[in-house]
Amino acid sequence: MGETHTILIGGGGHAKVVLDAALRAGIDLHGFADDDADAPITRLRGCPARVGALRDVRSNTDFHPLIAVGDLLLRRELIEAFASVEYALPIAHPSAVIAPSSTVALGGFVGAGAIVNADAKVCAHAIINTGAIVEHDCRVGINTHIAPGAVLGGGVIIGDDTLVGIGATVLPGVKIGCGCIVGAGAVVIEDIEDGATVIGVPARVVGVGV
Repeated sequence: MGETHTILIGGGGHAKVVLDAALRAGIDLHGFADDDADAPITRLRGCPARVGALRDVRSNTDFHPLIAVGDLLLRRELIEAFASVEYALPIAHPSAVIAPSSTVALGGFVGAGAIVNADAKVCAHAIINTGAIVEHDCRVGINTHIAPGAVLGGGVIIGDDTLVGIGATVLPGVKIGCGCIVGAGAVVIEDIEDGATVIGVPARVVGVGV
C-alpha cells in the first residue's frame, strides 16, 4: 500500500467551507469525491482534483475520508459506508479557538471564528460551524451539527445526529437527545427527548420523529 491521502467526501456548499479552512490551515488534500463533476467546490480557488464519484471511492481503503457534507442523514450514510477506513484528522479554521483541554475527534470540523472551550468534547464527524460557541464541559455527539452562531452554555450535552440551528441558544446544563432538530434562533431552557423538533423562545416541541 502506498502513501495514504486525505480526500474530501462531498463537493457542495459545506465542502467549500471545509476546503477553505483546510487551505488556510496548510492542510494538503489529495482530492474530493462527488457524484457531480461540476460540484460547487470546483469554483473555489485551490480546489483539488475530483477523484471520482462516491461509488468509485467507497471500496478504496487507501485514503483518509473527510466527510464534507452538511446534510446529517447523508453524512450518517457516508459514515457507515466508510466504516472500515480510518477517518481523517479533524480540521479547524485557523481563526477558531480550541482550548487545549478540549477534544475534537476524527472527522470533526471547527469553522471560522468558532470557540470550543475548556474540557468540551466534540465527537467524531461533528460540525462546529462558523462562529458557534461550545462552552466548557459540553459534549457534542457523533455526526451532530452546531450551526453558525449557535451557543451551547456550559455543561450542555447534545446527542448524536442532532442539528442545533443557526443562532440557537442552549442554556447551561441542558441535555438534548439524539436525532433532534433545534430550530434557528430557538432558546432551549429544558431537556429535550430523542427525536424531538423544537422551535421558539423558549423552545417548545412541535414534533417527534418516528
